[in-house]
Amino acid sequence: MYVIKGQSQMEKRNLYILTLEPIEQRYTKQWYKYFRKGFSEWFNVKYIDGTIGSDKIEKGKFLDINKTNIWKAEQVIKIANLFKDGKIKRGDKFFVTDGWNFAITALKYMSQLNNIPVKIYAYWHAGTYDEFDFISQAGLRSWATCNEVGWFSACDKHFVATKYHKKIITDYFGRVIGNKVYVVGFPMDWANEIKKEIGSKKVKKENLIVFPHRLDFEKQPKVFDQIAKRMKCDYKFVKTLEVTKNKKEYYNLISKAKIVFSANLQETFGIGTVEALMLGAIPIVPNRLTYVEMYPPQFRYKDANDAMIKIRKYIETYDNPVIQKTVKTVQGKIQEKSLNSIKRMARLMSK
Repeated sequence: MYVIKGQSQMEKRNLYILTLEPIEQRYTKQWYKYFRKGFSEWFNVKYIDGTIGSDKIEKGKFLDINKTNIWKAEQVIKIANLFKDGKIKRGDKFFVTDGWNFAITALKYMSQLNNIPVKIYAYWHAGTYDEFDFISQAGLRSWATCNEVGWFSACDKHFVATKYHKKIITDYFGRVIGNKVYVVGFPMDWANEIKKEIGSKKVKKENLIVFPHRLDFEKQPKVFDQIAKRMKCDYKFVKTLEVTKNKKEYYNLISKAKIVFSANLQETFGIGTVEALMLGAIPIVPNRLTYVEMYPPQFRYKDANDAMIKIRKYIETYDNPVIQKTVKTVQGKIQEKSLNSIKRMARLMSK
C-alpha cells in the first residue's frame, strides 16, 4: 500500500531520484524542484545528481551530449558509494527521470550482486524505437536498441506521457516490454510554472503564429517557413528559438500569440505546444503522433493547405466563445492529467 499524506517520514520508503541536469531551455529545471515536492507526499525523497554547473549547451541541441554523460557517470559513482557504505536497504526504490540512462545498468548490477533487492522505475521521453528521434537519425539504432532492451528488462515499471508513446514502444519491442509501460501523463503544474515566470496578467493577443520547437529535421521548421511564405498576409510568423533566450522571454512571446503551429514528425508529448496552449494559443497540429489523443479534430490538419485554412480561420475568429470554450476544455484536461501524474506514478511504485 502507498503511504497516505500525514504519515511520518520514518514510515516512508526511500525513493532515490536520478535527476536530469537542470537546463533553462528545457523543462528539466522546473522538474528539479517539482519532483522533490511532489513525491515527498509518498516517499522519503533523496536526489542523486551530477555536478550542477553551467546549463549552457556547448555541444548538442536540447542537451549537451558530453555534459549529460558526465552527469550520469557521477550519478553512478554516487550510487556505488551508497551501496559501499551500506546506505541502500532492501526494498528501497529508484526513479530514473529519463530511461535513456546507463546508470540503470550499474544500479541493477550492484543490486543483484550485493543481494540487496531494490525497485527501479523509469520515465521515458524517447529512444531508438522512434525512427524520427534524433538518436535514431544519428545512427545509434544499430547498437543502442540492445541497451534499451536491457534497461526495459532491468526496471520494474516504466512510465510515459501518452498512449501513442506506449504504442511505439510496444510495436517495436513487443508486448513483454510493452506490458511494463504505464501511461501517466507529463508531470508538471503548467499554470503555476508559467505564473512564476511571467505572472498572471492578461496580455492582448496579436495576429501572431509561433513555432515553439527546436529547429531540427524532425520538427520540420521548413514547413512553417513555407506556410508563412505562401500565406503572404499581415500575420506574423515567429520561431521562438530565433528570438528568445530564456523561459521568461519565451513565455512572454507566446502569451501574445493566437496560434501555435507544429509540423512534427517525432513527438511523444509536445511540451512547446502544451505551454502555448496554456497561454491561450490555439494549437494547429498535424493529424498524427500524440496530437491525435491530445487535441480535437478541429485543431488538427491533414496537409499544408488545410493548415493554412485553419490558421486563417482561428486568427480571424480567435475570440469566438465556442472556440474559446474548446481551448479551455483542452487546457483543463491536460492540466488535470499533468497534476495527477506524480500521484499515478507514486501509486504504481507503491504496489
